[in-house]
Amino acid sequence: MEERNITVTLNKAKEWFNSGNATLKEIALQAFSEEELNTFDFTKIKTFEDALTALGYKESTKVYIRNTINDISMYSKASAAMSKLNIIRKALNLGKDLHLTKDPKCSYIYYPYNPFVTKSSTYYKSEINSGKMGVLGKVKNEGKEYNVLSGGAATGGNAGLGYFCSDSGVGDAGANIGFLGCATKEIAEHFGKY
Repeated sequence: MEERNITVTLNKAKEWFNSGNATLKEIALQAFSEEELNTFDFTKIKTFEDALTALGYKESTKVYIRNTINDISMYSKASAAMSKLNIIRKALNLGKDLHLTKDPKCSYIYYPYNPFVTKSSTYYKSEINSGKMGVLGKVKNEGKEYNVLSGGAATGGNAGLGYFCSDSGVGDAGANIGFLGCATKEIAEHFGKY
């Protein structure tokens, strides 16, 4: 029997894997592992509601979560916003290992990088012009207007959600990693955009 090699994208292999056709599923498994083919598509999460749905919450649970966050916002809008972000982060990282004290597969933890620059700044001009970063919105502080940018991701410590020194059993995680940590650069960039 004659053999030939083919090139297949992960997306096409996922399509074959989930097609219900045993032959296509077998071909997909020759190109990628079952873990890779079963990965959750985080790009479909663009809103808080999408995150609640991705996590599989029933409507009654969604209502309870929304009401709880509304109650929190009466005391602290920032705390309510962080609660929403934490739920979104959890949904985006579905099926990913985000350990606090051990490093899964020598990976890094990423977090969204959303710098803000004065309206007249040219600091990220090439990134904006190329489409790598975009202007998410604007904030005004002390009479100056700033553009808030998206599309970036930065890496944190390479041990769980921050840095953990196994010799002494001491660890720390900065707020950007501890609250916004993502399993991949792509997830962090998506998180920062939406």
